[in-house]
Amino acid sequence: MTFSLRLTADLALALAARAISAKPSYPPILRLSPDINFQAGSPPLAISSQDAGNGSSQSGALVPRYRSPILWIASSEPLDYPEVARFTNALAASGRSVFLETSGASLKRRLHEFQPSSRFYFTVRFNGVDPLPDHNNACDEARRVGIEAIRMARLAGFLTCAHLVVRPDAEDHEVPDLHAEISKFDVDGFLITRAALNLDLGKGVLQLRRRLLTRRWALLSDLIESVTLPEASREHRQIERSPLSESHRDNFEEGAEAG
Repeated sequence: MTFSLRLTADLALALAARAISAKPSYPPILRLSPDINFQAGSPPLAISSQDAGNGSSQSGALVPRYRSPILWIASSEPLDYPEVARFTNALAASGRSVFLETSGASLKRRLHEFQPSSRFYFTVRFNGVDPLPDHNNACDEARRVGIEAIRMARLAGFLTCAHLVVRPDAEDHEVPDLHAEISKFDVDGFLITRAALNLDLGKGVLQLRRRLLTRRWALLSDLIESVTLPEASREHRQIERSPLSESHRDNFEEGAEAG
């Protein structure tokens, strides 16, 4: 598992954007919503969301107007929208790093519509669940579907990322166990974010990032959380937020970190 030079450069730009208070035209991460943007009849590369200052754009704007180096595509299920593959392929070809978050349930029938790219990550969401051994429930099935989606995407030549979302009621072993299980499938990277605005949960997630992730995936997780939970307080966060400096060059070689 590696963090490519291209994604490293985009992460550095995103951190720099946040350091300068994220001008409206340059949110660190731009969140795109397929339920508004990727339906037939939408303008090319149209986007819409909540608030440019929180990593989103105003309704009706165009992606080229925003210089965000990282694009995050998420909704209830982006793969349910017919136009999502066409738009995603175009966004990746535009030179941005693109993460499309999915449960993986519809990936088998849609995978052929996407084009592998060094800029595009299929990001499979896991809700940090580890059901009891005697409970063959929906949570267990969702995890199985997600892992199978990662396997299929990797076999087809796509970059893959697992997004582990930590619930307030998660047991201490759940996320580490899930991380270990998914790691067996040679996923390209991991993101860890919290499911709710909760200070204690935020502290726990910070510890999980330090324990399970490399510095770059931890930093990217922090940025992604800023668009999945835009109202989250950052006062007590301890992950370094400054742009990548000359002094950190040795830590940011391509292929130097696992994640």
